[in-house]
Amino acid sequence: MLLLGAGVGLGLLLIIAGLRGRAVLGGGDRDEDDIERRRAGAPSARRSRRWLAAGAIGALVWLATGWFAAGLIGLCAALMLPRMFGGQGARREWIAKTQAIATWTEMLRDTMAAADGVEEAIAATVPIAPQPIRREVGLLDARRRSEQPLTEALAAFGREIDHPSADLVVASLSMAASGEGSDFVGVLSRLATMTRDESRMYSRIEASRATVHTSGRIILIVFVVTIVLIAVISRDFMQPYGTVAGQLWLVLVGALFAAGVVVIDRMSQIELPERFTPRRARRTGGIYR
Repeated sequence: MLLLGAGVGLGLLLIIAGLRGRAVLGGGDRDEDDIERRRAGAPSARRSRRWLAAGAIGALVWLATGWFAAGLIGLCAALMLPRMFGGQGARREWIAKTQAIATWTEMLRDTMAAADGVEEAIAATVPIAPQPIRREVGLLDARRRSEQPLTEALAAFGREIDHPSADLVVASLSMAASGEGSDFVGVLSRLATMTRDESRMYSRIEASRATVHTSGRIILIVFVVTIVLIAVISRDFMQPYGTVAGQLWLVLVGALFAAGVVVIDRMSQIELPERFTPRRARRTGGIYR
Protein backbone atom coordinates (compact mmCIF):
# COMPACT_ATOMS: atom_id res chain seq x y z
CA MET A 1 0.00 0.00 0.00
CA LEU A 2 2.92 2.33 0.69
CA LEU A 3 4.32 1.74 -2.79
CA LEU A 4 0.86 2.15 -4.33
CA GLY A 5 0.35 5.47 -2.55
CA ALA A 6 3.80 6.68 -3.56
CA GLY A 7 3.07 5.70 -7.16
CA VAL A 8 -0.20 7.63 -7.14
CA GLY A 9 1.57 10.72 -5.76
CA LEU A 10 4.34 10.49 -8.35
CA GLY A 11 1.79 10.01 -11.13
CA LEU A 12 -0.12 13.13 -10.10
CA LEU A 13 3.06 15.19 -9.99
CA LEU A 14 4.08 13.89 -13.42
CA ILE A 15 0.69 14.91 -14.80
CA ILE A 16 1.08 18.39 -13.27
CA ALA A 17 4.59 18.68 -14.72
CA GLY A 18 3.31 17.68 -18.15
CA LEU A 19 0.45 20.17 -18.06
CA ARG A 20 2.87 22.95 -17.05
CA GLY A 21 5.34 21.95 -19.77
CA ARG A 22 8.22 21.26 -17.38
CA ALA A 23 10.94 18.81 -18.37
CA VAL A 24 11.45 15.93 -15.96
CA LEU A 25 14.12 13.90 -17.74
CA GLY A 26 16.69 15.35 -20.16
CA GLY A 27 17.44 14.08 -23.64
CA GLY A 28 18.15 15.03 -27.22
CA ASP A 29 21.14 15.82 -29.37
CA ARG A 30 24.35 17.27 -28.02
CA ASP A 31 24.79 20.19 -30.34
CA GLU A 32 25.52 23.60 -28.89
CA ASP A 33 21.95 24.89 -29.13
CA ASP A 34 20.53 21.85 -27.32
CA ILE A 35 23.18 22.09 -24.63
CA GLU A 36 22.33 25.75 -24.10
CA ARG A 37 18.62 24.95 -23.93
CA ARG A 38 19.22 22.18 -21.42
CA ARG A 39 21.40 24.49 -19.37
CA ALA A 40 18.66 27.11 -19.32
CA GLY A 41 16.05 24.47 -18.48
CA ALA A 42 18.15 22.74 -15.81
CA PRO A 43 16.54 24.69 -12.93
CA SER A 44 13.08 23.62 -14.13
CA ALA A 45 14.19 19.99 -14.31
CA ARG A 46 15.69 20.16 -10.84
CA ARG A 47 12.51 21.78 -9.55
CA SER A 48 10.40 19.00 -11.09
CA ARG A 49 12.57 16.30 -9.52
CA ARG A 50 12.38 18.09 -6.17
CA TRP A 51 8.57 18.17 -6.40
CA LEU A 52 8.48 14.48 -7.33
CA ALA A 53 10.65 13.53 -4.36
CA ALA A 54 8.64 15.75 -2.01
CA GLY A 55 5.38 14.23 -3.28
CA ALA A 56 6.70 10.73 -2.65
CA ILE A 57 7.77 11.66 0.89
CA GLY A 58 4.41 13.27 1.60
CA ALA A 59 2.55 10.21 0.32
CA LEU A 60 4.67 7.88 2.44
CA VAL A 61 4.11 9.98 5.57
CA TRP A 62 0.37 10.10 4.88
CA LEU A 63 0.12 6.33 4.45
CA ALA A 64 2.37 5.60 7.45
CA THR A 65 0.42 7.85 9.85
CA GLY A 66 -3.02 7.85 8.27
CA TRP A 67 -3.13 11.63 8.68
CA PHE A 68 -3.54 13.81 5.62
CA ALA A 69 -2.16 16.81 7.55
CA ALA A 70 1.02 14.85 8.36
CA GLY A 71 1.48 14.03 4.68
CA LEU A 72 1.01 17.67 3.74
CA ILE A 73 3.53 18.76 6.38
CA GLY A 74 5.97 16.11 5.13
CA LEU A 75 5.63 17.41 1.57
CA CYS A 76 6.28 21.00 2.66
CA ALA A 77 9.22 19.95 4.81
CA ALA A 78 10.80 18.03 1.93
CA LEU A 79 10.54 21.16 -0.22
CA MET A 80 11.72 23.77 2.28
CA LEU A 81 14.22 22.15 4.60
CA PRO A 82 16.88 21.41 1.92
CA ARG A 83 16.91 25.09 0.97
CA MET A 84 17.25 26.14 4.59
CA PHE A 85 19.99 23.67 5.44
CA GLY A 86 21.77 23.65 2.08
CA GLY A 87 21.77 27.26 0.90
CA GLN A 88 24.93 28.26 2.73
CA GLY A 89 27.19 26.37 0.33
CA ALA A 90 25.61 28.07 -2.69
CA ARG A 91 26.04 31.50 -1.11
CA ARG A 92 29.69 30.76 -0.41
CA GLU A 93 30.16 29.74 -4.02
CA TRP A 94 28.62 33.05 -5.10
CA ILE A 95 31.03 34.99 -2.86
CA ALA A 96 33.95 32.92 -4.18
CA LYS A 97 32.90 33.69 -7.75
CA THR A 98 32.76 37.41 -6.96
CA GLN A 99 36.28 37.26 -5.51
CA ALA A 100 37.46 35.29 -8.54
CA ILE A 101 36.12 37.96 -10.91
CA ALA A 102 37.97 40.64 -8.95
CA THR A 103 41.21 38.62 -9.06
CA TRP A 104 40.88 37.92 -12.79
CA THR A 105 40.22 41.61 -13.45
CA GLU A 106 43.44 42.48 -11.62
CA MET A 107 45.29 39.89 -13.73
CA LEU A 108 43.93 41.47 -16.89
CA ARG A 109 44.93 44.91 -15.66
CA ASP A 110 48.50 43.85 -14.91
CA THR A 111 48.79 41.85 -18.15
CA MET A 112 47.39 44.59 -20.39
CA ALA A 113 50.05 46.96 -19.09
CA ALA A 114 52.69 44.77 -20.76
CA ALA A 115 50.71 42.84 -23.42
CA ASP A 116 50.02 43.90 -26.98
CA GLY A 117 46.22 43.89 -26.68
CA VAL A 118 43.11 42.42 -25.12
CA GLU A 119 43.43 39.01 -26.81
CA GLU A 120 46.99 38.54 -25.61
CA ALA A 121 45.99 39.56 -22.09
CA ILE A 122 43.15 37.03 -22.03
CA ALA A 123 45.39 34.25 -23.33
CA ALA A 124 47.99 35.00 -20.66
CA THR A 125 45.47 34.65 -17.83
CA VAL A 126 44.06 31.26 -18.91
CA PRO A 127 46.50 29.03 -16.96
CA ILE A 128 46.40 31.20 -13.83
CA ALA A 129 42.72 32.18 -13.75
CA PRO A 130 40.97 31.63 -10.39
CA GLN A 131 39.39 28.21 -10.04
CA PRO A 132 35.71 29.32 -9.82
CA ILE A 133 35.87 30.87 -13.31
CA ARG A 134 38.82 29.00 -14.87
CA ARG A 135 36.60 26.92 -17.11
CA GLU A 136 34.75 29.97 -18.46
CA VAL A 137 38.02 31.83 -19.09
CA GLY A 138 39.35 28.79 -20.96
CA LEU A 139 36.23 28.67 -23.13
CA LEU A 140 36.60 32.39 -23.83
CA ASP A 141 40.15 31.88 -25.07
CA ALA A 142 39.10 28.83 -27.12
CA ARG A 143 36.38 30.84 -28.86
CA ARG A 144 38.88 33.61 -29.54
CA ARG A 145 41.35 31.17 -31.08
CA SER A 146 38.59 29.63 -33.24
CA GLU A 147 38.36 32.96 -35.10
CA GLN A 148 35.08 33.92 -33.47
CA PRO A 149 34.82 37.71 -33.08
CA LEU A 150 36.11 38.74 -29.68
CA THR A 151 32.99 40.74 -28.88
CA GLU A 152 30.79 37.68 -29.48
CA ALA A 153 33.13 35.51 -27.42
CA LEU A 154 32.97 38.03 -24.59
CA ALA A 155 29.17 38.10 -24.77
CA ALA A 156 29.07 34.30 -24.44
CA PHE A 157 31.52 34.55 -21.54
CA GLY A 158 29.20 36.98 -19.77
CA ARG A 159 26.24 34.64 -20.21
CA GLU A 160 28.20 31.72 -18.77
CA ILE A 161 29.47 33.64 -15.75
CA ASP A 162 25.97 35.15 -15.22
CA HIS A 163 27.23 37.74 -12.75
CA PRO A 164 26.61 41.53 -12.82
CA SER A 165 30.24 42.32 -11.91
CA ALA A 166 31.45 40.20 -14.81
CA ASP A 167 29.19 42.19 -17.14
CA LEU A 168 31.09 45.36 -16.29
CA VAL A 169 34.39 43.67 -17.11
CA VAL A 170 32.95 42.26 -20.34
CA ALA A 171 31.70 45.70 -21.36
CA SER A 172 35.13 47.24 -20.75
CA LEU A 173 36.93 44.49 -22.69
CA SER A 174 34.45 44.79 -25.56
CA MET A 175 35.12 48.51 -25.79
CA ALA A 176 38.86 47.85 -25.73
CA ALA A 177 38.52 45.20 -28.46
CA SER A 178 36.54 47.66 -30.61
CA GLY A 179 39.18 50.37 -30.15
CA GLU A 180 36.83 52.68 -28.27
CA GLY A 181 37.93 54.70 -25.27
CA SER A 182 41.28 54.74 -23.49
CA ASP A 183 42.97 54.12 -20.13
CA PHE A 184 41.54 50.62 -19.85
CA VAL A 185 44.18 49.74 -17.28
CA GLY A 186 42.71 52.36 -14.97
CA VAL A 187 39.16 51.21 -15.72
CA LEU A 188 40.01 47.59 -14.89
CA SER A 189 41.75 48.69 -11.71
CA ARG A 190 38.63 50.54 -10.55
CA LEU A 191 36.40 47.61 -11.50
CA ALA A 192 38.61 45.21 -9.55
CA THR A 193 38.45 47.44 -6.49
CA MET A 194 34.67 47.75 -6.76
CA THR A 195 34.21 43.99 -7.17
CA ARG A 196 36.51 43.30 -4.24
CA ASP A 197 34.45 45.66 -2.07
CA GLU A 198 31.28 43.92 -3.25
CA SER A 199 32.72 40.55 -2.21
CA ARG A 200 33.59 41.88 1.25
CA MET A 201 30.06 43.26 1.57
CA TYR A 202 28.54 39.84 0.76
CA SER A 203 30.87 38.22 3.31
CA ARG A 204 29.78 40.64 6.02
CA ILE A 205 26.11 40.05 5.17
CA GLU A 206 26.59 36.28 5.34
CA ALA A 207 28.37 36.54 8.69
CA SER A 208 25.62 38.74 10.15
CA ARG A 209 22.93 36.27 9.08
CA ALA A 210 24.72 33.18 10.39
CA THR A 211 23.17 33.58 13.86
CA VAL A 212 19.64 33.71 12.43
CA HIS A 213 20.21 30.59 10.32
CA THR A 214 21.72 28.66 13.23
CA SER A 215 18.87 29.59 15.57
CA GLY A 216 16.26 28.59 13.00
CA ARG A 217 17.92 25.21 12.39
CA ILE A 218 18.16 24.47 16.11
CA ILE A 219 14.47 25.30 16.62
CA LEU A 220 13.42 23.05 13.74
CA ILE A 221 15.60 20.15 14.88
CA VAL A 222 14.31 20.36 18.46
CA PHE A 223 10.71 20.57 17.22
CA VAL A 224 11.01 17.55 14.91
CA VAL A 225 12.85 15.42 17.49
CA THR A 226 10.27 16.29 20.15
CA ILE A 227 7.32 15.35 17.92
CA VAL A 228 8.95 12.05 16.92
CA LEU A 229 9.69 11.12 20.54
CA ILE A 230 6.15 11.96 21.64
CA ALA A 231 4.69 9.90 18.79
CA VAL A 232 6.87 6.91 19.71
CA ILE A 233 6.69 7.07 23.51
CA SER A 234 3.17 8.40 24.12
CA ARG A 235 0.78 7.62 21.30
CA ASP A 236 -2.23 8.57 23.47
CA PHE A 237 -0.94 12.16 23.55
CA MET A 238 -1.25 12.36 19.75
CA GLN A 239 -4.69 10.80 19.46
CA PRO A 240 -6.66 14.11 19.60
CA TYR A 241 -4.87 15.20 16.42
CA GLY A 242 -6.50 12.33 14.56
CA THR A 243 -9.85 14.16 14.53
CA VAL A 244 -10.89 16.69 11.91
CA ALA A 245 -10.25 19.59 14.31
CA GLY A 246 -6.88 18.13 15.24
CA GLN A 247 -5.91 17.83 11.59
CA LEU A 248 -6.80 21.49 11.06
CA TRP A 249 -4.64 22.49 14.01
CA LEU A 250 -1.75 20.46 12.61
CA VAL A 251 -2.11 22.24 9.26
CA LEU A 252 -2.12 25.60 11.09
CA VAL A 253 1.05 24.76 13.02
CA GLY A 254 2.73 23.51 9.86
CA ALA A 255 1.75 26.69 8.03
CA LEU A 256 3.33 28.81 10.79
CA PHE A 257 6.59 26.90 10.57
CA ALA A 258 6.52 27.07 6.78
CA ALA A 259 6.06 30.85 6.97
CA GLY A 260 9.08 31.05 9.27
CA VAL A 261 11.22 29.03 6.84
CA VAL A 262 10.11 31.28 3.96
CA VAL A 263 11.05 34.40 5.95
CA ILE A 264 14.50 33.00 6.79
CA ASP A 265 15.01 32.03 3.13
CA ARG A 266 14.06 35.55 2.02
CA MET A 267 16.56 36.99 4.47
CA SER A 268 19.30 34.81 2.97
CA GLN A 269 18.79 36.15 -0.56
CA ILE A 270 21.09 38.78 -2.02
CA GLU A 271 19.41 41.30 -4.28
CA LEU A 272 21.56 41.92 -7.34
CA PRO A 273 21.50 44.81 -9.81
CA GLU A 274 20.20 44.27 -13.31
CA ARG A 275 22.58 42.89 -15.90
CA PHE A 276 23.34 44.57 -19.20
CA THR A 277 21.82 41.45 -20.74
CA PRO A 278 18.75 39.66 -19.32
CA ARG A 279 19.55 37.25 -16.53
CA ARG A 280 18.21 33.72 -16.79
CA ALA A 281 15.14 33.26 -14.63
CA ARG A 282 16.56 30.90 -12.06
CA ARG A 283 17.47 30.63 -8.40
CA THR A 284 20.57 28.92 -7.10
CA GLY A 285 20.44 27.94 -3.51
CA GLY A 286 18.57 31.12 -2.57
CA ILE A 287 21.17 33.45 -3.99
CA TYR A 288 18.95 35.92 -5.83
CA ARG A 289 15.52 36.48 -7.29
